[in-house]
Amino acid sequence: MWRLTACALIAWLHGGVCSLRADETGVEDFSDRAAIEKRLESAQSELQALPEGSPPELRVSLEQLEAACQYHLDAVDFLTAARAELAAAKQESSAWSGYPDPPPYSVLLLDEAREQFASREADEGSHGAQIRIFKSEIERLQDTLSGHRQAERRFMELAEKGAGPEAVQSARQAAKIENLAAGITAEKIGRRQLRIATTQALLGAVVESKDLAARKLKAIDGETVFSREELDALLEDIARERSEVAQTLVDESKFRNAPDPLLTWKIEFLDVKKDFWEARFAAINSDSRPAKRAAVTDLKGLQKRVDDWVEIAELRLAGADAETANADPALLREGVLQVRELQRRIGFAISDFGGWSLRGRGAPLLDQVTNTFQTIWNAELYLVEENDIVDGKKIAIYRAVTVGKLVRLAFILMIGWLVLRLISRRIKATIARRGRIPQSTADLASKWAFGLGLALLVLYGLHAVSIPVTIFAFLGGALAIGIGFGTQTLLKNFISGIILLFERPIKTGDVIEVAGITGKIKLIGIRASVIQHFDGIETLVPNSVLLENELTNWDFSNTVIRHSILVGVAYGSPTREVSRLLLSVAKEHGLVQKDPSPEVRFEDFGDNALTFRLLFWLDTTKTLRDPLASDLRFMIDRAFAEAGIVIAYPQRDLHFDAERPLRVELSRAPEVAPGP
Repeated sequence: MWRLTACALIAWLHGGVCSLRADETGVEDFSDRAAIEKRLESAQSELQALPEGSPPELRVSLEQLEAACQYHLDAVDFLTAARAELAAAKQESSAWSGYPDPPPYSVLLLDEAREQFASREADEGSHGAQIRIFKSEIERLQDTLSGHRQAERRFMELAEKGAGPEAVQSARQAAKIENLAAGITAEKIGRRQLRIATTQALLGAVVESKDLAARKLKAIDGETVFSREELDALLEDIARERSEVAQTLVDESKFRNAPDPLLTWKIEFLDVKKDFWEARFAAINSDSRPAKRAAVTDLKGLQKRVDDWVEIAELRLAGADAETANADPALLREGVLQVRELQRRIGFAISDFGGWSLRGRGAPLLDQVTNTFQTIWNAELYLVEENDIVDGKKIAIYRAVTVGKLVRLAFILMIGWLVLRLISRRIKATIARRGRIPQSTADLASKWAFGLGLALLVLYGLHAVSIPVTIFAFLGGALAIGIGFGTQTLLKNFISGIILLFERPIKTGDVIEVAGITGKIKLIGIRASVIQHFDGIETLVPNSVLLENELTNWDFSNTVIRHSILVGVAYGSPTREVSRLLLSVAKEHGLVQKDPSPEVRFEDFGDNALTFRLLFWLDTTKTLRDPLASDLRFMIDRAFAEAGIVIAYPQRDLHFDAERPLRVELSRAPEVAPGP
């Protein structure tokens, strides 16, 4: 019985995974409402058909998938409502053609338009922040989705290679859970994509309302008045509200030991509001410049006071103020809204006289600089679209390349560069301390460790700041082909350097001859190597030249090489004595190798001399060929001079035919014309 139940569960798990994929195959739009409802019904049916004794993780995963699909449907409804709001905002903006009444307009109407503009501008920033948050969440969820898919494939492979029913059952169960987790994550990604579209629609509506408010401000600008009748009406409303609050305070004091702090503050707030309207009226309607200046000064003093109230209000809303801990939350929120409204109105009034921004309040210079920096930091330079297949559906993931990401990438690369330099030097020093490893190997290992680390650093930096490698696809096909041809030689030299590293036909310090260049290898780089001539000049030779051309390495397997000196002596010189002197000179020199021993060969009967060749061996790690050959020539010249042997020089013998006399002719020199 147990075995039948286990086999049935295994079959159900395998069928569930396959059915989930089959149901979702062919759905082009992952956010289509019908497709979401289909996935919701599939999750609900699987949840109901879950057999008894199934793992609780499966039930929890199916319930989470059901909830994710339901939230996804709600996101579709939100998108529909947002698009309707955008259409209404566009219609309202296009329908407004100006105020019906002619100017002048009330300053209260100006404040209303300013309030709408400031509110829409704040909403615009809020929606922009939400879009950035959603994009960041999508990037994180994409990584999570990839992890679940990898885990699912790994468990399916384990199920195929399972040693027994229990192992197969466990692997298929884990694969099913990972499959459900991937589906939940995919639903979350789709829902956030819908939230981005919804927020973009709301942002469009806010932009339309903001443009409408700007048009209203432009129509009112310079055409406003603040009459005595309006001031009296405002002061009357403030006095009536103050009387009502005072009466409420008196009534509550009869039943409480201490008065309500919010009511006490409300009276003070109404007094400040009364002072504000009076100061604003004086600033607008006063003909005296000192009186106008004094009114503006009063407004700035009231602004500082209200700014302090805003900070206190934030603490009260957060519950950090013990004095108002038991206050009515509704009254507290109402008071905060009133304070913020008065704060913006004071900012509007000061902007009319002090040249401040119309955004609601004169922001300090530090705030302006901070906002500008944040705008530049979050500026999107490029959007990269990545596509992923989830259960047969294509999901588009957008990753923004911002200025901030590039700055962070540059910082990571700079710090990583310094760390890699330090690590490569430590590697070189560690290898060099080992006596059996030559210095050239240490240099090469250090350079290649640095190059490999740099490549990994670039990949890590792109991943850390969420910049996909596919960003380089924007270069386009033609440009990519051009770059491919341009980097062909670079890649060839790079690969040649790798071959030189592993094959090691040359190493640092070897004396080589290649492409008409003779010298010592000073450095083997990633792209090119440095050859130092015997006169101190250094030549950069591409690695491909060292690999493709014929190359002579004097020190490839043995540092002892043979060299020769050609000597010509005059005819009639004792040849055996010449041979003995040459051998004795070679044996006397301390840098000539004793084994193999030097040799002398009688090369040829030349036109002008008897030619001998002195063959000798030298160790290139102790001396160079040319200095040693020069020393031997000096010694040979001295030895031949002491022995009376003449070193031949080019000469020619002329022979005359004496059988006939030589013919001699005399001729007159040509006459030279006299000078002027």
